[in-house]
Amino acid sequence: MKILVPVDGSDFSLKALETACDLAQTQAPSSVTLVSVSVILPELEEGAYIAEKMKAKAEAALAKGKEVAMAKGITPSLILASGISPADEIVKVAKQEKVDLIVIGSRGLAGKGKYFLGSTASQVVTYSPCSVLVVKTPD
Repeated sequence: MKILVPVDGSDFSLKALETACDLAQTQAPSSVTLVSVSVILPELEEGAYIAEKMKAKAEAALAKGKEVAMAKGITPSLILASGISPADEIVKVAKQEKVDLIVIGSRGLAGKGKYFLGSTASQVVTYSPCSVLVVKTPD
């Protein structure tokens, strides 16, 4: 089973990663791929500066995700994507990598309210080419 886990450095995404690693260990042979999206905002004057900051955050999220996966006994593949919409990029990677399952946190860094599914998770569920497991964390 090929499992894709979007990571943004939030506790929600890291909990989803732990769940994906547990699932991968029970569904052998399985592989886990982490994707982090560097958001591009081309219309802003400060676009290049912001793009570098966003890329650094995405790289840090991948590094933290790799650390968490390795602690669970899983060696993940890493993908750094970039685009305007994190959800679109996650779906694009899922199609390109032909994954069987996306495991995503119910909310990300924005984490607005405890009763609402995050917009990225909601869009991934809607447009994903495969099944999606949404992992909720207790508040």
